[in-house]
Amino acid sequence: MSAAPDLSETIAGRYRAAVEAGDRAALSQLYHPEVFFDAHVPNWRFQVEGRHAVIEHTGGGLPGPGRFTAFDAEHVASGDLLVQFEWRQHADHGAAVVRQQHLLRTDEGRITEQTMFCAGIWDPELQARMASEAPLIRP
Repeated sequence: MSAAPDLSETIAGRYRAAVEAGDRAALSQLYHPEVFFDAHVPNWRFQVEGRHAVIEHTGGGLPGPGRFTAFDAEHVASGDLLVQFEWRQHADHGAAVVRQQHLLRTDEGRITEQTMFCAGIWDPELQARMASEAPLIRP
């Protein structure tokens, strides 16, 4: 049995490091020049094409300054990479939570297509309401 590759050497690891650092330049290098980005955010959907458009308009799905509280990356049956994370960031009214899934299609070490699903930014008030009205069965 071979050892799993070091996450830092994978696209997922490089993506994670760039997001953690808020480094748009490092994130940009992960994208193919003609990448297609399809974003699904609360009550909205938009698409952009091209590395510069992805970084300029979306930051590659980059959340605000904060830290990961969960990060998982796995290859799915299609060969694409599924990245799921929870991100805690400072907001005007306290610590906010962002949950996202990114489906990354890659070719020769670059992201050629990215589909992002974002649950929105949950401020402390919404987090408290969800905890009260819809307590989680599993964290």
